[in-house]
Amino acid sequence: MRPASRRLVLGAVFSSSLGVGLIFGFQPPLIALTLSRAGASSFAIGGVTAASLIAVILLGPWYPRAIARLGLKHCIVAGVGIAAVILLFMPVWPSVPCWLLLRFLSGCALGLTWIASEIWMNSVSGEDSRGTIMGIYGTVFSIGIIGGPVLLEFTGTRGWRPFVIGALCLVSTLLPLAVLRRVRSATREFAPLGGLMSAVHAAPVVMLAALVAGLVESADLALLPLFGLHAGIGERASLLLVTVFMAGNVVLQMPIGVLADRFGRRFLLGICALLSGIGPLLLPACIDRPVLLGPLRFVWGGTLYAFYSQGVALLGEQFPTADLPRANTVFVMVYCLGGVIGPSLGGIAMDMWPSAGLPALLSSAALMMLAGLARWPRRSPSN
Repeated sequence: MRPASRRLVLGAVFSSSLGVGLIFGFQPPLIALTLSRAGASSFAIGGVTAASLIAVILLGPWYPRAIARLGLKHCIVAGVGIAAVILLFMPVWPSVPCWLLLRFLSGCALGLTWIASEIWMNSVSGEDSRGTIMGIYGTVFSIGIIGGPVLLEFTGTRGWRPFVIGALCLVSTLLPLAVLRRVRSATREFAPLGGLMSAVHAAPVVMLAALVAGLVESADLALLPLFGLHAGIGERASLLLVTVFMAGNVVLQMPIGVLADRFGRRFLLGICALLSGIGPLLLPACIDRPVLLGPLRFVWGGTLYAFYSQGVALLGEQFPTADLPRANTVFVMVYCLGGVIGPSLGGIAMDMWPSAGLPALLSSAALMMLAGLARWPRRSPSN
């Protein structure tokens, strides 16, 4: 692929990824506030929010078939379009059972866009720049997540307005794809579940990165404000913990990607795992020292999110293009599995050890990634 065409494809895929990130950051707080006003329980709200991740896990075995039949571009457009339509239907039936179904269907659609986007990026990325490109992808996706709550500040959370504007913003991220000519998908036929699971055995370190990323990110974002409140730093300061954490993610992904291309992705992943393992252990000592807490959360946020972005880069390094649908599908399924269990494990850890349970869990997960890198040396998936 010519450099100009390659840049055009990447720009279009980055744009659609921004839309997926935007909805991931936009929908959960909108769902929580709307259902809370309607009298729904926290358990019900959590179930509606988690439905999208569960959908990706359950539909994982069918995504490669859809990608092989429709092609990458059509999968991205279809996923975003369906998710936008579903968003418009949500204010029509504002109830827990209906939103549980709609959120599940939205997860099915966005999961297809999510996986197809990553396959496309890996397919057109050169080996010498794959880490940088995935770092940019991580930055763009995170900007979308941060932009979700910001958008709600302008739209409000009542009536049709947030749903209509959210759907329009989502669809608008597809505009760069409109200038692309028809792209042929370099994918093979559908791989059954057994073929999908073989990707775990072929690249255990990569799949471990997905599991740890999903677990730690979800536990951190869901429970860190609560940890701050229990530590006595106040609601505003507790919410700021997440803001600084996400800022580190946005700023540091691209530099980490550049370094990964230069020094090796496994090596950089090991450095990030080490720093992400040390960070939580320092949290209790720094929680009431803003001068130390801010830099700690910033660096920790950047290194933690590198698990996912550089994990995707390793997929492209270890698997041939024909096998990427199978491998990327499993990667996202494992990430979503971690996202489902992370808040529950974190909550149990906080109940058992209020002062240090959450940091201990987060540190243990990151150090497990470091142990995995030592345990499983690099190998080809064909081995």
